[in-house]
Amino acid sequence: MDQQKEARPVQRRARGLQRIASILDAAETVFARMGYEEATTNHIAEEALISPGSLYQFFSNKEEIAQALATRYTEELDQAYTSVFSVEAAALPFSLWLDQIIDTLLAFHFSHPAFLILLNTPVSSRVTNLTWALPQELQSRFEKGFERRAPTLDPARRYLSVTLSVEFFKAALLLILRTEEDQRQLVVDELKTALRRYLEPLFA
Repeated sequence: MDQQKEARPVQRRARGLQRIASILDAAETVFARMGYEEATTNHIAEEALISPGSLYQFFSNKEEIAQALATRYTEELDQAYTSVFSVEAAALPFSLWLDQIIDTLLAFHFSHPAFLILLNTPVSSRVTNLTWALPQELQSRFEKGFERRAPTLDPARRYLSVTLSVEFFKAALLLILRTEEDQRQLVVDELKTALRRYLEPLFA
């Protein structure tokens, strides 16, 4: 009996975490489809196949959902950055390393269509702090990767090259996300070629 009593809170917590994940998945879909401003908790509850009352057991309002979603994005991108900018990854041939970085970041953005919406919507100071820190973290990790690959490169030149590369990626990202699927890989390949030709001489 004691074991059964101990198991119930664990089961309830597991169900609660599953419900939260389901709500966040639904919010991502709704934000991507409608935009943050137009979306409501009722829309999110409907997408999650639950009642608004069930949603309010976990989140008081739409802003709290956006904060939780931004936290999820932060954690997932941190894992991605840790992987592609690791010491082991920096030891890969340059072309393969660059492809890995671009493919990983594009996979994140295609999997999370609401990310750029939250990034560009003044939801709250907390959400803004979370989302705006991520591009800065990308630049910081990228610069560290540069330093590992080209330790003798002038720091000012390294910073400028990283800044231009990140800004170029961000601009190309918007084009890639808007491009029809059958043409998308062509744009991705052009992005990789342009960055490769720009950066490779720095590591010669």
